[in-house]
Amino acid sequence: MATAVKMQSYLLIVFAVSLMNGVTAEAGWPWSSATCSEDNSKEAKWAERASRPVGSRQKYKFGELWPPYPRPTGPKQHFWNRYHHAHYWPYPYTCQDRAYVADIMDRQIHNGWTDQNTLYAYHFDKDGNKLTQAGLLHLRWIMEHAPEERRMIFVQTANSSISSQERLANVQYAASEMSDGQNIPSAMLRVSQTYGRPAREEDMKYRAYVGSILAPRIQYTTGGGSAANGSN
Repeated sequence: MATAVKMQSYLLIVFAVSLMNGVTAEAGWPWSSATCSEDNSKEAKWAERASRPVGSRQKYKFGELWPPYPRPTGPKQHFWNRYHHAHYWPYPYTCQDRAYVADIMDRQIHNGWTDQNTLYAYHFDKDGNKLTQAGLLHLRWIMEHAPEERRMIFVQTANSSISSQERLANVQYAASEMSDGQNIPSAMLRVSQTYGRPAREEDMKYRAYVGSILAPRIQYTTGGGSAANGSN
């Protein structure tokens, strides 16, 4: 009985001292604040280990770099991280390679549609910068056959800003006439070089090529041969 009274008195004294000093008493249970902070520090430590690059480390010894080509530096990977990378190799690096190739293909597709939807200088008359018949046909193709997400009209710029604005205005007017003023695709100027040639120029070159072909040098005569050369 005396021991129990002494223990209670001791606990009361400790409690009173803790209140006077502003000390917070903790039971030390698994879900205490100290335990949670310790778990967070462990998680941060493992996250740092997992972020380390794979492979051997480059070291400096005897005045040389070992190996001499670029390699990661810093702490090595933990055993479990090395096992994880070896087990799932080449993931996730295949995802990065696929994303890189897909990005290049998307850029090529975008550039291809941009070139296809461009009205170049040979689509306009030299006087007045109005669309030629070929330019009108190409504009109609863009408005009717190009996918909706790619239905954007580009107009090649001229040597002067005034001529460029005339081309753009003529294209917008022609597009409005074709669509009756509804769902008109956006049109914008584009600084680019001409990749093709006018059809008239190509036709002249082809005709000049055909006209310059020499006559055959081997003369051909119809009829049978003679007995001298062994023919019947």
